[in-house]
Amino acid sequence: MNIREKRETIHQKLETMKKCYLERNMSNFNLFYDTFFDRSRPPVIIGTDNGVWYCTMDQIYRLIAYDWDRWGKVEIDTWNFTIHETEDHDMVRARGILDFGENRAWDLDLVMIFNASGRDYRCRLMQFKIPRNEIRPAVVLNESRAEQNRSETEMKYLKALNGNVSEDLMREHLVGSVQKMLRDHRPYLVNVDVRKEMIFIEENGDGYLFALTGYCIHQERNELVPFRVVGIGEGYKVLDAEFSLPFASELG
Repeated sequence: MNIREKRETIHQKLETMKKCYLERNMSNFNLFYDTFFDRSRPPVIIGTDNGVWYCTMDQIYRLIAYDWDRWGKVEIDTWNFTIHETEDHDMVRARGILDFGENRAWDLDLVMIFNASGRDYRCRLMQFKIPRNEIRPAVVLNESRAEQNRSETEMKYLKALNGNVSEDLMREHLVGSVQKMLRDHRPYLVNVDVRKEMIFIEENGDGYLFALTGYCIHQERNELVPFRVVGIGEGYKVLDAEFSLPFASELG
């Protein structure tokens, strides 16, 4: 599949997502799911808040039902997305608006990782992100027992969600790569804590996709915060990665 075919395919998939999120009718769930995912290979979806990820169809159904019941209308820009192509994976970034009405609209970022090899162009990982600011704060763990409990649940879930890589060497290498990435690009985040059991990896050909969660101290605010990184790599090299901070759940 060449880049023009990929762009057209992604555009059509995003048009379907846009339709489903605007109509917010659960009769569209199968359309949404089958447009992006392969039923024989459960994907990973990472929501905007702090807590468990989603990989089974039942979990994803509950997540989508919550979104279509509680969220406002989602307008997705179905043309102006970016694709980072590699031999084995494509990392796609798209933008949208989450409109609650009454002059209350939030930016929404969407990250998707597709299998790039072969004609079966399916999304293996999807992450929704809401950019943070003073009215959309990141999760802070210092004094929130509820958010601490959600993080602990996520840790337990991740330990069971191992992906298809048996060796720990790649996960150990990713730990060092992420710590270096944060030191180089976000020096205000210190005491970075990410361990191999907090990483999900899935291989495709010579490449791999990964998703991980960890903790750090936001030095400028003296806050303990969880963070997430999703990305693609090849060998022991990270080719592209996206950093995010979970959204404060009680405001979602």
